[in-house]
Amino acid sequence: MISGRQTLASFDSSLEELRGRIASTSQLVEERNTKLLALQQEELQLYRELGRLRVDFFVNDKQFIVADDAERNVEKMLEQRQVELQKMFRDLSALGMLRHELESKRQDQAGKVEAAAEIVDTAEKKTQDRLEQDAAYQKQLQIARDLERTLKHAQDKAGQREEELDSKGTTYRNDPLFMYLWNRKYSTVEYEANGLTRWLDSRVAKLIRYSVARVNFSKLQEIPLRLREHAKQVEERAKKAFEELKALDTKAREEDGIPALEEKLSQEESALASIDKQIEETVNDQQKLEQIQADFSAGQDRYFQQAVDYLATELRRDDLHDLRQQAYSTPFPEDDVVVSQLFDLEAREKELESGIIELKNENSRQQERLRELETLRVQFKRNRYDSAGTGFSDPALIGSVLGNLINGAMSSQAFWRVLEQQRRYHQRQADPGFGSGGFGRGTIWGSGMGFPGSGGGIFGGGGFSFPGSGGGHTGGGAVLEPAVVFNISHEDGNYSGIPHFYPFNPA
Repeated sequence: MISGRQTLASFDSSLEELRGRIASTSQLVEERNTKLLALQQEELQLYRELGRLRVDFFVNDKQFIVADDAERNVEKMLEQRQVELQKMFRDLSALGMLRHELESKRQDQAGKVEAAAEIVDTAEKKTQDRLEQDAAYQKQLQIARDLERTLKHAQDKAGQREEELDSKGTTYRNDPLFMYLWNRKYSTVEYEANGLTRWLDSRVAKLIRYSVARVNFSKLQEIPLRLREHAKQVEERAKKAFEELKALDTKAREEDGIPALEEKLSQEESALASIDKQIEETVNDQQKLEQIQADFSAGQDRYFQQAVDYLATELRRDDLHDLRQQAYSTPFPEDDVVVSQLFDLEAREKELESGIIELKNENSRQQERLRELETLRVQFKRNRYDSAGTGFSDPALIGSVLGNLINGAMSSQAFWRVLEQQRRYHQRQADPGFGSGGFGRGTIWGSGMGFPGSGGGIFGGGGFSFPGSGGGHTGGGAVLEPAVVFNISHEDGNYSGIPHFYPFNPA
């Protein structure tokens, strides 16, 4: 088992590892771009040399000299680029230090939250132990349980009778003669007809034995209504008994000072949320600068592009092309050497360009994985997966899938599914199903464990769920809902039984 806070630390380690990979790749791209630019400058110098040779060889021909200020212009652009780079590095360093400070501060604050949660949990357990020995409380608890049991049976019985009405009533509803007499309210004070009609209706009634059928159909309809009305009456009594039990829980908690402890816990959680917000803002700023850094490393910043475009313009000049063609036709070996060097430079440039494209693609993939991991880390904290008592069952698996994620062998969705499947919650001292919390209608217990007071059971809602959960154990997290099983016997209309509460099993 690995704790949620340890898992969060694994996220941080993976982020640092991925940033290290990105930095290494970016450095390689930067080095190759610098080499490529240097080769282009060298190529321009060779053309200048060709021009000089032509002037020497053909003094009377049109002179050709590559502009001497080309190199100075490129150097000026690169100097401006270096100034921007240094500023960006300083800003990134400052953001990195700020984030480190905030993460350290968050670690301390998370410890305070956990300590405050432990205090609330301990206090609630102490109150529950006291109520276990309180005769008046136990009496009210038993009344609420008995009424809950009675209500469950009354609702089941009404439901059964309603199903009988639906199934057995079909025979009556499908009989046209019976429904004719039924709809005319035959054999009741509300029946109205002239003499002939009365005589004919009586013949039909005798033919189909309507008097017996009418009594049976009336009972078939009347019993579910009476049972449902009885269930509603029991429900009101059960609600009242539950509210009285809940009031006793609330009073006991107040007497033991639990609300004040919960308020302290809430303050600590708010402080933690504030730090998380600062971290998210810092991460957003960091990601923007990292994108700018990636652009610089890839040679996609405006200064580098200006230098490249300037050199490309110079090298595409028609007179350079003519100069190179003319060098082929001269009988002098000196310009042949220069042309040979130009061919060599061009081959090296193409090789560098090919390598740069591959490195840029890898850098883009690493940047995307970094953004995914940052997003997952934020989601992890928002869902309070690093909260006290939360853990993950297989540390080796968590480490493995993190490695797969940063290597690009697993999607973020698949990674998150593994996290949800591996998540476990350690039961702590206080029982969220204690007293009024054991009726499936929410609980006022277990706030120190991070259980929200969600509703459920007969009167609506959905039981207890862990923070950030979205369903069952394989959906958005594990759900805690104490199972209530009744042993019911039926004797002369009296129902009795004992509810059995089974504790949550995280496995």
